[in-house]
Amino acid sequence: MSNIEYRDVGLNDRAKLTEILYGEPDRGCEYTFGNIFIWSKVYGTKIGWYGDTAIVKFPVFKDSGLLPVGGDLEEAVKTALEDGVRTFIALRKEDCERLEQLFPEKFTFEPMKDAGEYVYNSDDLINLRGKKYHGKRNHISKYMSLYPGYTFGEINEQNIVEVRKMHNAWCQENGCAGDDGLEQESCAVRIAFENFFELGFDGGYITDGEKIVAFAMGERINDTSYCVHIEKAYRDVDGAYTVINRDFASHFCKDYMYINREDDAGEEGLRKAKLSYHPAYVTEKYTATVKE
Repeated sequence: MSNIEYRDVGLNDRAKLTEILYGEPDRGCEYTFGNIFIWSKVYGTKIGWYGDTAIVKFPVFKDSGLLPVGGDLEEAVKTALEDGVRTFIALRKEDCERLEQLFPEKFTFEPMKDAGEYVYNSDDLINLRGKKYHGKRNHISKYMSLYPGYTFGEINEQNIVEVRKMHNAWCQENGCAGDDGLEQESCAVRIAFENFFELGFDGGYITDGEKIVAFAMGERINDTSYCVHIEKAYRDVDGAYTVINRDFASHFCKDYMYINREDDAGEEGLRKAKLSYHPAYVTEKYTATVKE
């Protein structure tokens, strides 16, 4: 064991870790501070620092962790292994090749099932041009006709309580309390609301002219890519998901080339919904596990 102290991820880690992550290769939404922080209670996440290197571990998942970030990768991986990490998750193919180069025959590499993230050209989601987005434009037109008083707004200190109430109502409507996956996600969303401003998240919502019917939150991955972490809408409000998707992208993502909308978690309905927006590509992710 190294003499590194591992502890819960805290907001005091944000500035340093975010600066490091911005300089790393784009590995997707797992490698953003916001994602690491809001899921930390669910995953039991721990972070250890030595110098400018961060080791993020997930004890819940049988001694797994992210690939260390910052500093010298070879030394960082050796230290992570000393400290009990046996599997690195959410790796790009290039990361696997780099690990094999540094540690020949030490790891077994396997694809991560249902973990590929859907990445879109931001211009596509903002403008919805062309025949392939005809249906999406129709959804938006119908929403506008049904709710002519619709508005879009940014989440701020004056309205965040009302947006949070909408999420609580969404959870009741969708049975979060009786579904392990939704309950875990609800925990992450709750942490996002509680620390929204400290995390530096962007947030937006839409109304039907009277009440909030959808909201979304996200953050920058790097200079070219943006991650939408959370998006919720009432299912019975026709077109609400389509409108919040477009409006959030238009408001917060126009300066980025790509929008990453995370994975589908193996849910067929979510997969179809994500594919219906015609991603530029779906990422491939791998695990690297120490050979016994």
